[in-house]
Amino acid sequence: MGIVKVVTDFDNTVTEERGLEPFFEAYSRRFCAELGVSEAQYQDAIATVRRDMEAEPLKYGWKHNGFFSAPVTGDLIGSNTVAHIELMHRVMRGDLPNLQVGNLPTDESAVLDLKEKCYLDAYPQRHTFFRDGAAGYLNALATMFPEYAAIMSNSNDTSIRKKLDGLSGLEADLHLIGLAQKMVVGSEEGQVQPDGFPVPINPDRPEYLGNLRGFHPDLRELAVIGDNFFLDVAAVLLHGGYGVLLETEATQGYEVPFLEAHPRGHFAKDYDSALQFLEQHRER
Repeated sequence: MGIVKVVTDFDNTVTEERGLEPFFEAYSRRFCAELGVSEAQYQDAIATVRRDMEAEPLKYGWKHNGFFSAPVTGDLIGSNTVAHIELMHRVMRGDLPNLQVGNLPTDESAVLDLKEKCYLDAYPQRHTFFRDGAAGYLNALATMFPEYAAIMSNSNDTSIRKKLDGLSGLEADLHLIGLAQKMVVGSEEGQVQPDGFPVPINPDRPEYLGNLRGFHPDLRELAVIGDNFFLDVAAVLLHGGYGVLLETEATQGYEVPFLEAHPRGHFAKDYDSALQFLEQHRER
C-alpha cells in the first residue's frame, strides 16, 4: 500500500522563523496591558521563567487537557507562548507575590484567551520568510500528486493563502487545511516512549487526525511532511501512515534513529530528500 495523498506543514517547513523581534515586542506589550503589569516587573518575571525553562527544558512544553503534547526546545514561537502561559500560572498560584498584577486570570480558559489575544495582536508583525526552494518543493508535490497534495497549518487557511501570494515561482494550487489543532491531545491511549526519547509521544490527537481524514480517510495511504516530530509526524506514523521530518533548527536528533528504523518514516535533510522518499513510496 503506497502513498496516495500528501500533506505538508506550512510554518517552519515552507517558511522559516527569522526576524521575529517585532512579533515578540508586540506580544509583550499586549501581555503587559492585559495583565496590568509594569514593563520592568514583567521583564524580571519573564526572564526568571525563561531561565527555568532553559535549566529544565523537558519540564516545560505544549500541554493540552493535562496531557503532554510536544517539547518546545528549538521552537521560538512555541517557547515564547509556553513561557507566558507558565508566567500566568505562577501568578495564579501566588508564586510571584512581588509581581503587581491588575487583572489576574481566574481559570485556564482565561489564560488561553489572554494567550490568544496576545498572539493575534502580534501576528501582523510576524513577517513571512520562505525557505530556499519552497516554491519548487510545493510545485513538485502538486506534480507528483495531482489534486492530491495539501498544505496544513494551525493558522487559518485565509492566512496561509495570503502568505502564499508572496511566494515567487509558485505555480501549484494546493488544497489548504487550516486550524489543524495539532497540539490537541485527547488521551494517553497509544502512548509510547521510544528508546532515546526524553518524553513520551501521545498519538491520540482527534482534531488533527480528523482534519487529515477529512482530506483522505485512510491514514495508511497518507504522507505528512513537517518540521516538528511530535506535532506533525508522530501521530500519523503511529496510526499507520507515512511521516517525513524535515531537518530544521528545531530538530533535536533523538527523532532520527526512530525515523530511520521505521518502514514508513524518513528524516529529510532537505526538500530533495523528502521528495525522493515520496517518489519511492507513492502508489503506482
